[in-house]
Amino acid sequence: MGGRLGEEGRGDEGPRRRTRLRTGTTKGVNPILLLAVLALAACRTAVPAAPAEDTGRLRVAVSVPPQAYFVERIGGRRVEIEVMIPPGYSHVDYPLTPRQIVALSRARLYVAVGQPAFEFERLRIRPLLAQLPGIRMVDMSKGMRLIEGEGEGEGSEDHSHAGSDPHVWVAPDSVAVAARNIAAALERIDPAHAAEYRANLRSFEADVAGLDRSIRAQLGPHKGEAFMVFHPTWGYFAHEYGLRQVAIEAEGKEPSAARLIQLIGEAKREGVKVIFVQAGFPRKSAQVIAEAIGGRVVTADPQVRDWLGNLRQVTRELNEALANV
Repeated sequence: MGGRLGEEGRGDEGPRRRTRLRTGTTKGVNPILLLAVLALAACRTAVPAAPAEDTGRLRVAVSVPPQAYFVERIGGRRVEIEVMIPPGYSHVDYPLTPRQIVALSRARLYVAVGQPAFEFERLRIRPLLAQLPGIRMVDMSKGMRLIEGEGEGEGSEDHSHAGSDPHVWVAPDSVAVAARNIAAALERIDPAHAAEYRANLRSFEADVAGLDRSIRAQLGPHKGEAFMVFHPTWGYFAHEYGLRQVAIEAEGKEPSAARLIQLIGEAKREGVKVIFVQAGFPRKSAQVIAEAIGGRVVTADPQVRDWLGNLRQVTRELNEALANV
Protein backbone atom coordinates (compact mmCIF):
# COMPACT_ATOMS: atom_id res chain seq x y z
CA MET A 1 0.00 0.00 0.00
CA GLY A 2 2.83 2.38 -0.81
CA GLY A 3 0.76 5.26 -2.08
CA ARG A 4 -0.43 4.00 -5.47
CA LEU A 5 -3.47 2.03 -6.45
CA GLY A 6 -3.28 -1.57 -7.58
CA GLU A 7 -4.83 -2.92 -10.75
CA GLU A 8 -8.18 -1.33 -10.01
CA GLY A 9 -6.56 2.06 -10.54
CA ARG A 10 -5.19 1.11 -13.94
CA GLY A 11 -6.81 1.50 -17.31
CA ASP A 12 -6.28 3.56 -20.41
CA GLU A 13 -5.23 6.45 -18.23
CA GLY A 14 -2.59 4.52 -16.27
CA PRO A 15 -2.28 4.30 -12.48
CA ARG A 16 -4.09 6.94 -10.52
CA ARG A 17 -1.89 8.10 -7.69
CA ARG A 18 -4.63 8.99 -5.26
CA THR A 19 -4.19 6.57 -2.41
CA ARG A 20 -7.05 4.88 -0.64
CA LEU A 21 -5.14 3.72 2.41
CA ARG A 22 -7.01 3.59 5.70
CA THR A 23 -4.85 2.98 8.75
CA GLY A 24 -7.56 1.89 11.17
CA THR A 25 -6.65 4.59 13.70
CA THR A 26 -8.77 7.59 14.51
CA LYS A 27 -5.93 9.97 13.76
CA GLY A 28 -4.88 8.36 10.48
CA VAL A 29 -1.36 7.53 11.73
CA ASN A 30 0.05 4.01 11.56
CA PRO A 31 0.68 2.87 15.18
CA ILE A 32 4.04 1.33 14.26
CA LEU A 33 5.20 4.64 12.82
CA LEU A 34 3.89 6.42 15.88
CA LEU A 35 6.04 4.18 18.09
CA ALA A 36 9.03 5.10 15.94
CA VAL A 37 8.25 8.78 16.44
CA LEU A 38 8.05 8.33 20.19
CA ALA A 39 11.50 6.74 20.14
CA LEU A 40 12.83 9.58 18.02
CA ALA A 41 11.26 12.12 20.34
CA ALA A 42 13.10 10.54 23.25
CA CYS A 43 16.36 10.89 21.34
CA ARG A 44 15.63 14.55 20.63
CA THR A 45 14.97 15.17 24.31
CA ALA A 46 18.24 13.53 25.27
CA VAL A 47 20.22 15.41 22.60
CA PRO A 48 18.94 18.99 22.13
CA ALA A 49 18.85 20.22 18.53
CA ALA A 50 21.85 22.33 17.63
CA PRO A 51 21.25 25.93 16.54
CA ALA A 52 21.05 26.60 12.81
CA GLU A 53 24.46 28.29 12.62
CA ASP A 54 26.15 25.15 14.03
CA THR A 55 24.46 22.60 11.74
CA GLY A 56 24.90 24.60 8.53
CA ARG A 57 21.36 24.55 7.20
CA LEU A 58 17.99 24.81 8.88
CA ARG A 59 15.89 21.70 8.29
CA VAL A 60 12.37 22.58 7.16
CA ALA A 61 9.55 20.17 6.31
CA VAL A 62 6.59 21.10 4.08
CA SER A 63 3.45 19.36 2.86
CA VAL A 64 3.54 19.91 -0.93
CA PRO A 65 6.29 20.71 -3.49
CA PRO A 66 5.30 24.36 -4.21
CA GLN A 67 5.87 25.14 -0.53
CA ALA A 68 9.44 23.90 -0.94
CA TYR A 69 9.90 26.55 -3.64
CA PHE A 70 8.59 29.26 -1.29
CA VAL A 71 10.94 28.20 1.50
CA GLU A 72 13.87 27.99 -0.93
CA ARG A 73 13.24 31.51 -2.20
CA ILE A 74 13.14 32.94 1.31
CA GLY A 75 15.60 30.68 3.11
CA GLY A 76 18.10 30.43 0.28
CA ARG A 77 21.29 28.56 1.18
CA ARG A 78 20.28 28.53 4.85
CA VAL A 79 17.60 25.86 4.50
CA GLU A 80 17.29 22.15 3.71
CA ILE A 81 13.77 21.06 2.78
CA GLU A 82 11.83 17.80 3.05
CA VAL A 83 8.54 17.46 1.11
CA MET A 84 5.99 15.13 2.73
CA ILE A 85 3.61 14.60 -0.25
CA PRO A 86 5.48 13.73 -3.48
CA PRO A 87 4.33 15.08 -6.86
CA GLY A 88 1.39 13.17 -8.32
CA TYR A 89 -0.10 12.10 -4.98
CA SER A 90 -3.23 13.43 -3.28
CA HIS A 91 -3.25 15.13 0.09
CA VAL A 92 -6.56 13.43 0.86
CA ASP A 93 -5.06 10.15 2.02
CA TYR A 94 -1.32 10.01 1.37
CA PRO A 95 0.43 7.73 3.93
CA LEU A 96 3.78 8.86 5.32
CA THR A 97 6.67 6.45 4.86
CA PRO A 98 9.13 5.49 7.62
CA ARG A 99 11.86 7.48 5.86
CA GLN A 100 9.65 10.57 5.89
CA ILE A 101 8.89 10.08 9.57
CA VAL A 102 12.61 10.08 10.32
CA ALA A 103 13.17 13.16 8.14
CA LEU A 104 10.30 14.94 9.86
CA SER A 105 11.75 14.18 13.29
CA ARG A 106 14.94 16.03 12.32
CA ALA A 107 13.19 19.21 11.18
CA ARG A 108 13.20 22.45 13.13
CA LEU A 109 10.19 23.93 11.32
CA TYR A 110 7.07 22.55 9.62
CA VAL A 111 5.39 24.85 7.09
CA ALA A 112 1.74 23.81 7.02
CA VAL A 113 -0.69 24.68 4.24
CA GLY A 114 -3.02 25.37 7.14
CA GLN A 115 -6.31 25.51 5.25
CA PRO A 116 -8.82 23.42 7.29
CA ALA A 117 -9.75 21.23 4.31
CA PHE A 118 -6.13 20.12 3.92
CA GLU A 119 -6.82 16.98 5.97
CA PHE A 120 -3.35 15.47 5.60
CA GLU A 121 -1.95 17.85 8.20
CA ARG A 122 -4.73 17.35 10.71
CA LEU A 123 -4.82 13.56 10.39
CA ARG A 124 -1.14 12.75 9.94
CA ILE A 125 1.20 15.64 10.69
CA ARG A 126 -0.27 17.20 13.81
CA PRO A 127 -0.44 13.89 15.78
CA LEU A 128 3.22 13.30 14.99
CA LEU A 129 4.33 16.82 15.85
CA ALA A 130 2.55 16.48 19.19
CA GLN A 131 5.20 13.86 19.99
CA LEU A 132 8.03 16.05 18.65
CA PRO A 133 7.95 19.27 20.67
CA GLY A 134 11.25 20.44 19.17
CA ILE A 135 9.55 21.19 15.84
CA ARG A 136 7.73 24.47 15.37
CA MET A 137 4.81 24.74 12.97
CA VAL A 138 3.81 27.79 10.97
CA ASP A 139 0.43 28.09 9.23
CA MET A 140 1.20 29.70 5.89
CA SER A 141 -2.54 30.39 5.34
CA LYS A 142 -2.79 32.71 8.36
CA GLY A 143 -4.22 36.02 7.18
CA MET A 144 -5.37 34.73 3.77
CA ARG A 145 -8.83 35.30 2.34
CA LEU A 146 -10.04 31.72 2.23
CA ILE A 147 -12.66 30.73 -0.33
CA GLU A 148 -15.16 27.94 -0.68
CA GLY A 149 -14.64 25.28 -3.35
CA GLU A 150 -16.32 22.17 -4.68
CA GLY A 151 -14.72 19.88 -2.10
CA GLU A 152 -12.60 16.79 -2.48
CA GLY A 153 -13.82 14.40 0.16
CA GLU A 154 -15.46 11.04 -0.29
CA GLY A 155 -18.35 11.62 2.08
CA SER A 156 -16.56 10.02 5.03
CA GLU A 157 -16.18 11.46 8.51
CA ASP A 158 -12.56 12.21 7.65
CA HIS A 159 -13.68 14.87 5.18
CA SER A 160 -15.73 17.21 7.29
CA HIS A 161 -14.48 20.22 5.36
CA ALA A 162 -15.79 19.17 1.96
CA GLY A 163 -16.84 22.34 0.18
CA SER A 164 -13.69 24.24 1.12
CA ASP A 165 -10.78 24.60 -1.30
CA PRO A 166 -7.41 23.69 0.25
CA HIS A 167 -5.27 24.68 -2.77
CA VAL A 168 -4.36 28.13 -1.47
CA TRP A 169 -0.98 28.18 -3.22
CA VAL A 170 -2.24 28.50 -6.82
CA ALA A 171 -2.83 32.27 -6.69
CA PRO A 172 -0.15 34.98 -6.31
CA ASP A 173 -2.25 36.99 -3.82
CA SER A 174 -2.36 34.02 -1.43
CA VAL A 175 1.30 33.15 -1.95
CA ALA A 176 2.34 36.69 -1.02
CA VAL A 177 0.69 36.13 2.37
CA ALA A 178 2.29 32.69 2.70
CA ALA A 179 5.74 34.14 1.95
CA ARG A 180 5.46 36.68 4.76
CA ASN A 181 4.37 33.99 7.21
CA ILE A 182 7.28 31.74 6.20
CA ALA A 183 9.81 34.57 6.47
CA ALA A 184 8.57 35.50 9.95
CA ALA A 185 8.87 31.87 11.07
CA LEU A 186 12.43 31.56 9.77
CA GLU A 187 13.39 34.78 11.52
CA ARG A 188 12.02 33.53 14.83
CA ILE A 189 13.95 30.27 14.63
CA ASP A 190 17.15 31.74 13.16
CA PRO A 191 17.32 35.43 14.15
CA ALA A 192 21.04 35.61 13.32
CA HIS A 193 20.13 35.56 9.60
CA ALA A 194 16.95 37.63 9.77
CA ALA A 195 18.32 40.33 7.45
CA GLU A 196 19.04 37.71 4.78
CA TYR A 197 15.53 36.26 5.05
CA ARG A 198 13.98 39.73 4.75
CA ALA A 199 16.04 40.54 1.66
CA ASN A 200 15.07 37.24 0.05
CA LEU A 201 11.43 37.91 0.93
CA ARG A 202 11.53 41.28 -0.82
CA SER A 203 13.01 39.67 -3.93
CA PHE A 204 10.36 36.95 -3.94
CA GLU A 205 7.54 39.46 -3.35
CA ALA A 206 8.76 41.42 -6.37
CA ASP A 207 8.60 38.28 -8.52
CA VAL A 208 5.11 37.42 -7.21
CA ALA A 209 3.90 40.95 -7.98
CA GLY A 210 5.42 40.75 -11.48
CA LEU A 211 3.71 37.42 -12.10
CA ASP A 212 0.39 38.88 -10.95
CA ARG A 213 0.73 41.79 -13.39
CA SER A 214 1.54 39.39 -16.22
CA ILE A 215 -1.44 37.15 -15.46
CA ARG A 216 -3.81 40.13 -15.28
CA ALA A 217 -2.53 41.44 -18.61
CA GLN A 218 -3.12 38.08 -20.30
CA LEU A 219 -6.38 37.01 -18.65
CA GLY A 220 -7.98 40.40 -18.03
CA PRO A 221 -9.91 40.31 -21.34
CA HIS A 222 -11.40 36.94 -20.37
CA LYS A 223 -13.11 37.87 -17.09
CA GLY A 224 -16.27 35.89 -16.51
CA GLU A 225 -15.25 33.10 -18.88
CA ALA A 226 -15.09 29.44 -17.87
CA PHE A 227 -12.39 26.81 -18.08
CA MET A 228 -12.77 23.11 -17.39
CA VAL A 229 -10.62 20.93 -15.10
CA PHE A 230 -10.83 17.32 -14.01
CA HIS A 231 -10.01 17.92 -10.34
CA PRO A 232 -11.07 21.25 -8.73
CA THR A 233 -7.61 22.55 -7.84
CA TRP A 234 -7.60 25.99 -9.47
CA GLY A 235 -10.33 27.70 -7.47
CA TYR A 236 -8.09 30.38 -5.94
CA PHE A 237 -6.59 31.17 -9.33
CA ALA A 238 -10.05 31.45 -10.91
CA HIS A 239 -11.33 33.60 -8.05
CA GLU A 240 -8.34 35.94 -8.21
CA TYR A 241 -8.68 36.60 -11.94
CA GLY A 242 -12.45 36.61 -12.37
CA LEU A 243 -12.73 33.26 -14.13
CA ARG A 244 -15.03 30.29 -13.54
CA GLN A 245 -13.66 26.81 -12.87
CA VAL A 246 -15.89 23.93 -14.00
CA ALA A 247 -14.84 20.61 -12.43
CA ILE A 248 -15.48 17.19 -13.98
CA GLU A 249 -14.83 15.33 -10.74
CA ALA A 250 -17.11 15.99 -7.75
CA GLU A 251 -16.51 14.91 -4.14
CA GLY A 252 -13.66 12.66 -5.23
CA LYS A 253 -15.80 10.75 -7.73
CA GLU A 254 -15.72 10.52 -11.50
CA PRO A 255 -18.86 11.68 -13.32
CA SER A 256 -21.75 9.39 -14.24
CA ALA A 257 -22.84 9.03 -17.85
CA ALA A 258 -25.63 11.55 -17.26
CA ARG A 259 -23.20 14.02 -15.70
CA LEU A 260 -20.82 13.60 -18.64
CA ILE A 261 -23.61 14.57 -21.03
CA GLN A 262 -24.31 17.67 -18.91
CA LEU A 263 -20.61 18.60 -18.87
CA ILE A 264 -20.32 18.20 -22.63
CA GLY A 265 -23.32 20.49 -23.11
CA GLU A 266 -21.89 23.07 -20.69
CA ALA A 267 -18.48 22.94 -22.39
CA LYS A 268 -20.09 23.56 -25.77
CA ARG A 269 -22.13 26.49 -24.46
CA GLU A 270 -19.07 28.05 -22.83
CA GLY A 271 -16.85 27.44 -25.83
CA VAL A 272 -14.37 25.35 -23.81
CA LYS A 273 -11.52 24.01 -25.94
CA VAL A 274 -9.02 22.85 -23.32
CA ILE A 275 -9.52 20.62 -20.28
CA PHE A 276 -6.84 20.74 -17.60
CA VAL A 277 -5.89 17.50 -15.89
CA GLN A 278 -3.56 17.15 -12.91
CA ALA A 279 -0.66 14.68 -13.17
CA GLY A 280 -1.49 11.34 -11.56
CA PHE A 281 -5.26 11.68 -12.08
CA PRO A 282 -7.31 9.74 -14.67
CA ARG A 283 -7.77 11.34 -18.06
CA LYS A 284 -10.53 9.18 -19.54
CA SER A 285 -13.50 11.43 -18.66
CA ALA A 286 -11.59 14.52 -19.76
CA GLN A 287 -10.70 12.85 -23.06
CA VAL A 288 -14.34 11.87 -23.67
CA ILE A 289 -15.44 15.48 -23.21
CA ALA A 290 -12.53 16.86 -25.26
CA GLU A 291 -13.39 14.59 -28.20
CA ALA A 292 -17.04 15.58 -28.01
CA ILE A 293 -16.27 19.31 -28.11
CA GLY A 294 -13.31 19.16 -30.53
CA GLY A 295 -10.89 20.22 -27.79
CA ARG A 296 -7.79 18.82 -26.12
CA VAL A 297 -6.56 17.67 -22.73
CA VAL A 298 -3.61 19.54 -21.18
CA THR A 299 -1.68 18.73 -18.01
CA ALA A 300 -1.84 21.58 -15.50
CA ASP A 301 -0.43 20.40 -12.20
CA PRO A 302 -0.65 22.58 -9.05
CA GLN A 303 1.92 20.30 -7.36
CA VAL A 304 4.85 21.35 -9.55
CA ARG A 305 7.74 22.57 -7.41
CA ASP A 306 8.72 25.43 -9.74
CA TRP A 307 5.73 27.51 -8.72
CA LEU A 308 6.63 30.64 -10.66
CA GLY A 309 7.38 28.84 -13.93
CA ASN A 310 4.34 26.60 -13.54
CA LEU A 311 1.88 29.48 -13.14
CA ARG A 312 3.41 31.24 -16.11
CA GLN A 313 2.89 28.13 -18.23
CA VAL A 314 -0.68 27.54 -16.99
CA THR A 315 -1.51 31.19 -17.73
CA ARG A 316 -0.16 30.90 -21.28
CA GLU A 317 -2.15 27.72 -21.90
CA LEU A 318 -5.31 29.23 -20.47
CA ASN A 319 -4.94 32.50 -22.36
CA GLU A 320 -4.46 30.62 -25.64
CA ALA A 321 -7.49 28.43 -24.95
CA LEU A 322 -9.76 31.35 -24.02
CA ALA A 323 -8.56 33.50 -26.91
CA ASN A 324 -9.59 30.78 -29.37
CA VAL A 325 -13.14 30.48 -28.07
